[in-house]
Amino acid sequence: MQLDEYQEKLKLSYENSFISENIHELVELFAELANVKTLSYYKYEYEYNDFFHKFDISTSNPETTKKRTYKILLKDKKTIYGYLLVDQKIKSNPLLRKLLIKIIKYLKKEKEIQKKIFGNELPFNIYLFHDEELDLFAQNLKSGLEGLFNVEVTKDTSIEKYFDVLKSKETKHIIIFLINDEKMILDSEDKIKVLNELIIVIGPNDHKVSMYCGKLGIENYIPIHEFRAEKLKDVILSKKNTLLNKNKYRNKIIAIGGIAGGIGSTTIAMNMSDLISKNLPNKNLLYIDLSTTKAISNLFLENNPLPQKTIIDLINSSEFNIENNLDNGLIKKRENFYCITGIQKHIDKEFLEKDVFIEKLLDYISTSSDYFNFIIIDTGTADASSLKTTIYDIVNEFWLITEMTLPHISKLKTFYSLMKRAGLKDKISFIVNRYDSKNAISVTDVTSILNMNNEDKIQFESFKIPNDYNVLGKCWNYCELASKNYPDSLFIKKLDSILQEKNFYTIEKKKEKEKSFFSQFFKKDKS
Repeated sequence: MQLDEYQEKLKLSYENSFISENIHELVELFAELANVKTLSYYKYEYEYNDFFHKFDISTSNPETTKKRTYKILLKDKKTIYGYLLVDQKIKSNPLLRKLLIKIIKYLKKEKEIQKKIFGNELPFNIYLFHDEELDLFAQNLKSGLEGLFNVEVTKDTSIEKYFDVLKSKETKHIIIFLINDEKMILDSEDKIKVLNELIIVIGPNDHKVSMYCGKLGIENYIPIHEFRAEKLKDVILSKKNTLLNKNKYRNKIIAIGGIAGGIGSTTIAMNMSDLISKNLPNKNLLYIDLSTTKAISNLFLENNPLPQKTIIDLINSSEFNIENNLDNGLIKKRENFYCITGIQKHIDKEFLEKDVFIEKLLDYISTSSDYFNFIIIDTGTADASSLKTTIYDIVNEFWLITEMTLPHISKLKTFYSLMKRAGLKDKISFIVNRYDSKNAISVTDVTSILNMNNEDKIQFESFKIPNDYNVLGKCWNYCELASKNYPDSLFIKKLDSILQEKNFYTIEKKKEKEKSFFSQFFKKDKS
């Protein structure tokens, strides 16, 4: 922080303290003029969507105070700042009304100053689009949402004029459709496909409409006859910190992590990225090395033992912009294959775990997902750190790499239990690397140790990669991708078959010659 920034923050802090003291004094004066025995002030904290007790004022013995309380809402138009809780009804009084107006004025000022100190605290905007026949319902819903979340709700019968705002990444948006039938969704289909926001549909109890919404990646469909405003509260609060729609239409975000270091997760991540980009030349792919140990992917993807820029520089430099990012850590491997170099110094690990970095990273992924059909995130060793749990939450799939040895399966059991408790079990694809090594135990023993059901057992048996040390050893010695130098090796053939089985591509698609989206911007390869 620069000196002038520090001085500005200090000035704002003093001003904030001064206003808070004034609010306290004005509330005390209100209690005295209203002749109440007890008064409690509760301030609304938007981040937590709740009221928090700030202070009490009492002019009598608490034991003799009446139990019954009355609430005075401190509200300016649509914004709620808090409320006063008093022990008796207060008669109408012009002086008290003026005093309340003054208190609200100071609360508004306090909020503006705190926004400058801590940044804009509003984590999302709400847009409500509805059929014309449901205007009254929509108006009531708008009022309910504004009361629940203390945020202004934009209400309209069409998404058209708000589309550019909704595509912007300056803030998060929650979009609610209130519909009689599927017509509005059909009309908005092209826009829904490219929006990367939380979308909720409240509509008829019609399975066909619900399925159609699901096909577009809309996770939350609420039958209109079951609807209550409070139902939205849990849905929105549970996802308001997620920047990405987890079922992004057509695009895939995949995390790859190993249950232990050296298990092959980076080798698999790099080679699968190369295979996808080769087999789908008309699709764009971004590989992100998010390993919290010294990254080695740059040796294979950039052929540079010590790159000048890494993921730290890129994420802190600016928002997603291809031309600017190419100077700040984004690497162009080929026309449709880009990668971001991981950290090169162990001391950089602390930066990866900072909240501000995680927020910027999510913003970057959110914006870049509009341009990349595949984002492969190499997380290195799988663990439950703040950074990695955030990544597990936003991805479509998580490829968990393990071996069939007892030490690895023991670690897997603990991690798998954590993922199940977090509700992320369904995202996991088990990739068993070097399944035929000498120390490997049977699948039956593994599934027994992990206490898996039949469905999970089948999944665990599906994706197994043989030990191909002769090929991979040579690749590591010369920092080469097996997918490039040994396309017919056991390792690559099996990885290729896994990608086809998981419907990333089919062999026939290798014949496609369509150019990448980015070709119009970069006609000459700069790599």
